[in-house]
Amino acid sequence: MRKIGTEWTLLVTLASLIVVASSAWSAEEKEQIPTDNPWDLSPTALPFATPDSSIGIGIGILDGDRQQLGMFTGKNDSHEWLLLDTNIRKRDDATGIWGLFKGANLGMDNNREMMFNLEKQGEWGLRIDHDEMTRIAPYTVNSMNQGLGTPFQTISNSSTPGTGSNYSIKTDRDRLALTVFRNLNKNIKINLDLKNENKEGTRQWGRGSINSVNFLLEPIHWSTLQLDPTISYVSNDLQLLGGYNGSWFKNQNNLVDTINEGANPSIVANHAFMTLPLNNEAHQFFLSGGYGFSPLTRGTFKLSYTRALSNEHLPTSDIKNLALSSGPTELNGEVNSTLLMLGLTTQPIPKLSLSAKFRYFDEDDKTPAWLIAETPATATAPKVQVHSTPISSRTITSLLEGTYRLPYDMAVTGGVERKDQKRQVPFGNDIVADGLDDERFVPWRTNSNEMTYRMSLSRRLSEDIDGTVAFEHGVRRGSSYVDSVKIMGNAQGKINPYFIADRDRDKLRLTMDWRPIDRLGVQVAAENSIDRYGPDQLPYGQRKGNASLYSLDIDYAPVDRWLFTAWYSFDVNRIYQDSGRWSTTGVHEVDKSSYLKDVGSSFGLGVRNQWDEHTKIGSNFQWTRNKSTFSDTVVVDPANKTTTAYPAGLSPLPGIVTPGSSLNTFVEYRGLGPGVLRGDYTHERWRTNDWTWKFSDGSTYVYNDKTDSTKVSSNDTQTSDYIGIVYSTTFK
Repeated sequence: MRKIGTEWTLLVTLASLIVVASSAWSAEEKEQIPTDNPWDLSPTALPFATPDSSIGIGIGILDGDRQQLGMFTGKNDSHEWLLLDTNIRKRDDATGIWGLFKGANLGMDNNREMMFNLEKQGEWGLRIDHDEMTRIAPYTVNSMNQGLGTPFQTISNSSTPGTGSNYSIKTDRDRLALTVFRNLNKNIKINLDLKNENKEGTRQWGRGSINSVNFLLEPIHWSTLQLDPTISYVSNDLQLLGGYNGSWFKNQNNLVDTINEGANPSIVANHAFMTLPLNNEAHQFFLSGGYGFSPLTRGTFKLSYTRALSNEHLPTSDIKNLALSSGPTELNGEVNSTLLMLGLTTQPIPKLSLSAKFRYFDEDDKTPAWLIAETPATATAPKVQVHSTPISSRTITSLLEGTYRLPYDMAVTGGVERKDQKRQVPFGNDIVADGLDDERFVPWRTNSNEMTYRMSLSRRLSEDIDGTVAFEHGVRRGSSYVDSVKIMGNAQGKINPYFIADRDRDKLRLTMDWRPIDRLGVQVAAENSIDRYGPDQLPYGQRKGNASLYSLDIDYAPVDRWLFTAWYSFDVNRIYQDSGRWSTTGVHEVDKSSYLKDVGSSFGLGVRNQWDEHTKIGSNFQWTRNKSTFSDTVVVDPANKTTTAYPAGLSPLPGIVTPGSSLNTFVEYRGLGPGVLRGDYTHERWRTNDWTWKFSDGSTYVYNDKTDSTKVSSNDTQTSDYIGIVYSTTFK
């Protein structure tokens, strides 16, 4: 794919330059109507009878470190790039056929975008897209391990960190898409979308246990194909859309074999086999539409059925003395989903609008509950079994909402929503014959229901002030928990899963839009939400959550040539949760209450100025700061008086603070021929004290220093300067 993209880039670049060279630059600039949106082209509009094309060419230079901010842009370290963008539009007057080619980032070796479109408006169209995206991990890995990123990887016996090879961990995505449509008549249109995406590269991975962790690189060589043919019907009252969605995922690798250096490869126990995502496919048939019963009443619906399959041969079943002899050789995975949505909007009286919605979703997991692994009972441990756990669920959601317009420019909106969910409780095996599932770690419940009530009031406070206040209250309850036993010590059945736990939720939002004069606008927003899990809840899990957000936006244009903008936002997210700690023998040692807090602040300033008829200047400054704290209160179990709150070598987690800032300044000059010369300068700074890949003393993280010694390093302070100069011109 990348070879094809490179050849395409060179071909388009050459063609664009030939067109530019053969076009005489006009001595006088002509006023032209912008045509930035290719879908707004109209063959019947005179200004577009001879469409404009454009090309921009220049150079970009980056100096410094930008690994964190440049993960997805391809611009992460010191480098130079050819800046080349093109937008070529042509129209054949005889046939009325329009042609369009758009290219972005064509001078880069990644993250390029290209689109070719042919269309005879009202009759048929053809579009081809080719996009690329690269993700580069923001750290460097030095490892002596062999075969990293392949299906066969060996863990070295190195005890000297930093003596291996450096690895840049990245993935490349290439997407090629084809869209074709044909209007059969004024009512019926057929459309075909075909997309293929390839993803290649490596991703950080690992294996091990609590006492030994080893570094691996997951080999990624995936392809995903999507096919979406549809047919639509449109009339004055009825609109219908029906079709098929198909997807096929294929992984070129299904298993990674790992072994320690020097170990006997003929002994299966010396290997650790790591499975990769299995091939799968999904097929959906759907029909959706809407019908206008009257000018004030409209109904909508959607019906779909999806069948998802994964039946690839399990690679571990072929390894002698590894897989359970009675275990499956194929997954036989199958999940069938049915969706029904109904909606109705109406205005029974002039001041009242009503809306009702209904949604039914059933997910039926027909994958067999395979016995995957089994260990026999010993004198000190019971038998252990592991099954696959297919889970089916059914969710019914209904909503009724209405808006009534009151006197004095006021409007009140109220609504109620109900959500009922029924789940299949997974059950592995009752080994000790006590009626409990000896495989499940977390309690489960079969039914849950949630009621949410919403109310909002909006009013035009004056000619220049609009305000809205909205409140929401939600209550979730459910059936009793089905207990679990597969947990150390006395923690059995005491974990409270937050996504199915009883919960009360309240949200409040205030907004105001103030424009005292035409040249000044102020927007203010504040919102707060509280989640409470309890009071009659299991002892471990989330207790409460809280989120707040405040924002201010200002725009001011004192005169026609100047525009100033400013904004500020502040958000806080808090989580309160309880947990415990047990020894390796299952003895309860301590309980811990944690208060997790994340605070974010953002500030921005912008200025634009039309200096004269030829020159435009502008600048933007942005500052952000994020702080995460992890406060713990530890209570030692009185029955274990010798236990300490924090074992030797462990301490409470320190906070993480990550500030960043960016300054961009640009100048545009019109006066060199028919085009525009633009210069950009950007200065960015990012730093952090994140300890994720560090030891408690601040030193660089190293994997097991006796059998691996892989070293992971990153820059805590990253500063970069970017300069870009581009000349853009238009031509017929």
